[in-house]
Amino acid sequence: MAKAYKAKWILPSDGNVYENCALIVDEGKVQEIIKQENIIEEQYAHVRDFGNAIITPGFVNLHNHLQYSDMSIGKQNLKRKIKKLYTNFKKHYFLAGISKNSFIHKLANLLSQYFCMARDEKLASFKKGIEESLLSGTTAVAQLSQESKYFDLLNEMPLKTYLFFELFSDSADSSKDEFRKIQKKIEKLLKNKSSNTFIGVAPHSVCCVHKRLFKILAKYCKKHNLLMTIRLGESQEEMDWLKHGFSDADLLNEFSGNKKFEPAFENLTPVQYLKEMNVLSKQLIVSYGNYLSDSDLNLLRENKVALAYCPRISDKLHNKKLSFDTVLNFFPERFGFGTNSLAFNEDISLLNELKSVNQGQLNAIEALRYLTIIPAKILRLNNVIGSLETDKDADFNVFTLEENEDYNALLNKFKPDTVYIKGKRVVKHGQLV
Repeated sequence: MAKAYKAKWILPSDGNVYENCALIVDEGKVQEIIKQENIIEEQYAHVRDFGNAIITPGFVNLHNHLQYSDMSIGKQNLKRKIKKLYTNFKKHYFLAGISKNSFIHKLANLLSQYFCMARDEKLASFKKGIEESLLSGTTAVAQLSQESKYFDLLNEMPLKTYLFFELFSDSADSSKDEFRKIQKKIEKLLKNKSSNTFIGVAPHSVCCVHKRLFKILAKYCKKHNLLMTIRLGESQEEMDWLKHGFSDADLLNEFSGNKKFEPAFENLTPVQYLKEMNVLSKQLIVSYGNYLSDSDLNLLRENKVALAYCPRISDKLHNKKLSFDTVLNFFPERFGFGTNSLAFNEDISLLNELKSVNQGQLNAIEALRYLTIIPAKILRLNNVIGSLETDKDADFNVFTLEENEDYNALLNKFKPDTVYIKGKRVVKHGQLV
C-alpha cells in the first residue's frame, strides 16, 4: 500500500508551490501530490504529518572528493613512520621555495597525508563523507577519485553516485597506458554496478594530462556516451603553465610521480586549449572556472558545457571565484553547486554553498532548481531524481519551519531534519537512521 507524507509546503522543483498537500509514495516511487483534505487514511499503509514543514527533492552535488572527509591518522607503527618520513622528504625536495600558503603546497600536503593513511582509514574517511552528504540533504553526488576501492562501498549505499575516475598522464605513451587501464576498469565495473551507481572519466586538468589522453578520452566518451568532468581555469598556476609553458604545477606533477611536459598549443586560454582537442561538448562538466574570461565562458556556453560551481572552496584556496551574476549569465539552466571536500571546506552543505553567493539573485523556488533538477539533468539522472514527479524515486528532504516561516525560509536553512531515499528514511531529526 502507498504512504502519504503531509506538509504545509511541497516544492517539487517544477516551479509550482503546493500548500497543505501530501506526497504519495508507493514502492519507493512518487505517485502524486494531492490535497490533504482528500486523504482517506484507511487507504494508506502509513500517513505521516510533518506539519509546518517544507518537502523538497533531494539535493545533487556536482563536485565531491568524499575520500578527504576525515584525514586523521591512527596508530603510528614503524611502516607508517617510514612512509611519512619518505613522503615529507619528497615534498620538501620538490616543493622547496614554494609558499606554504600556495594552492600547490596545500594540495601537496593533502596528498601526502592521504598517502600515509591505511586502507581502512581511507574507507572510513570516505564513509564519513557519504554520511555528511546524507545529513546535509544530498541524495546524489558526483564523486572524483583515482581509486576503485570505493566502488563496492558506493554500490551498497542508498544515494546515487556518479563516480568519475581521475586520470593523469605526462606523455603519449603514458596516455595510452592510462587509457587501457581505465577502459578495462570501466568495462569491469559497468558489469557489477548497482542501479544507483554511474561511471564517468575525469582528466584532472590541462596541466596534468597530456594532449594524447584528452583526444582519446574525447572519442571514447562520445562513442560510449560517457560524461567527462575536468577542473578548468581553477588556479593561477594553471594559467601560468598555459602562458609560459611552465609553472609550479610542474613541481606538483613531479611530486606525484609524473614527468614535466609542456602545453600542446601555445598562447591559448584554457577553454581554447580544450577546443583544439575536441573536448568541448554537452557531455563535459567543468569545475571552478575561476580564471576564465567572458570569451572563454561564452565558448563554453556555445558548446553547451555545464559548470560545477564551487564558490567557497575557490575563495579559500585561490582567493578568486566566478561571481554569481557571471555564472547565472553564462550558464542558465546549466550549472549546479559542488563542495569539494571537508579537507578544505567547512562543511558539505549545498545550502551553505548557495547562501555564500546568493544575494537575492534567486528566490527559493529558483534556487531549489539549481540544487535539484538542473544538476540532475547535467548528470543525466533527471529521469529518476531531481523533482517530485510521478514514477521518479522518492528521494526527498523535510525541513521543519518555525511558526512565522513559510517556504521562503528554505534559503536560510543549513540541512534538513529528515531525508528519504526511495521512500526509506535515512535521516531522522538530523541524525542518521
